[in-house]
Amino acid sequence: MTVHEDAAHVLLEELQGEPAGASMLARMTASLYEGSYSRQLIAWVGQTQYEPAYWPPHQVAALTHVLDGLVYGRIVRRRIRVGATPGPDTDRQGNAAKLKAVSLPFRTHLSMSQNGADSDGTFSWEQPINLWRALGVRLLQEKGIYGSLHAPFEVKPWKVPLEVGYTLPSRTLMHLAVEGAVARWAYDDTEICLLLDLSRLGEMAGTRPLPTGIEPFNLGL
Repeated sequence: MTVHEDAAHVLLEELQGEPAGASMLARMTASLYEGSYSRQLIAWVGQTQYEPAYWPPHQVAALTHVLDGLVYGRIVRRRIRVGATPGPDTDRQGNAAKLKAVSLPFRTHLSMSQNGADSDGTFSWEQPINLWRALGVRLLQEKGIYGSLHAPFEVKPWKVPLEVGYTLPSRTLMHLAVEGAVARWAYDDTEICLLLDLSRLGEMAGTRPLPTGIEPFNLGL
């Protein structure tokens, strides 16, 4: 068993040990069995050859933790167009060629062998980029439609892990906990989804201040 799977087992025990966590796990498990979820949303966190309904409980715990972070604004995302979906994992040359379509300031590097590495490659940007975080404030727009109020923040040039195709939710959780971010190019997706954990952002924040309530974290870079 890998380190990230061990961590997911610990997370599972923690969630099961508290009423709110156990309830959240039960709701997630039920939604997976019923199929009442967004396949794309799940794929940003994890994707395997098995349907999510058949994932072991510790992987469901990892999935639940990341999705909860997205819902409540602790984890933010940005979509980057590729224009093609990834091919089989063995087609490294073909996938690398498709990733060349990613436009500046973003760059991708796909490992040609991986050799048991913790990721399939790297995803980076050469200049500060803006992301937006939902503040949980509803805003009345035209025609009586409600939207969410978002606040911008800036992230300095950075290099983060890239995961292509199949990956376990526990691996995504590990990247967010250790590196603070991960770029996911899932099967059947024409865009890369960049996930950032605001609580781990720290020194990579740019000139804009971190959102209220987020404490800086030193990545040791």
